[in-house]
Amino acid sequence: MSFVDTFKAFCLAVFGWLKAHGLVVGIISGASLVGSIFLCALVIAYLPCDYFRSKRRVSRIRQPILIFLKNLLAVILIIVGIILIPLPGQGVLTVLIGIVISDIPGKRKLERRIIRSPAVLSALNHIRSRFNRPLLVLDEPTME
Repeated sequence: MSFVDTFKAFCLAVFGWLKAHGLVVGIISGASLVGSIFLCALVIAYLPCDYFRSKRRVSRIRQPILIFLKNLLAVILIIVGIILIPLPGQGVLTVLIGIVISDIPGKRKLERRIIRSPAVLSALNHIRSRFNRPLLVLDEPTME
């Protein structure tokens, strides 16, 4: 059996399962969409307004199990955000929140690169203004 045949069989099995369990998949999809929007809005609203400045931030969480759970949630948010990017919803913001709460190396550089997009910064500040929170403050661009 070739790879193509195996892949076709897998796709048929997945689509068959989805057809048989469409209601469950729809409920889970809807709940994850609403949950991610709600969770993203709360995290965005309660981020410190200077979070994206270049100064180094230190995590206050010290217990290994809590660090593990925080990073597990971050990975889940990043995966859900990537899935939501082509769909209607908050894909890029969900990925950004996942990166913000994670402890992955290089996250500060990636966060700051994403937040510099005018559309992303505008969306974040719009959410913060709805919660009556101060707007996010970024570093001034340097001429290098």
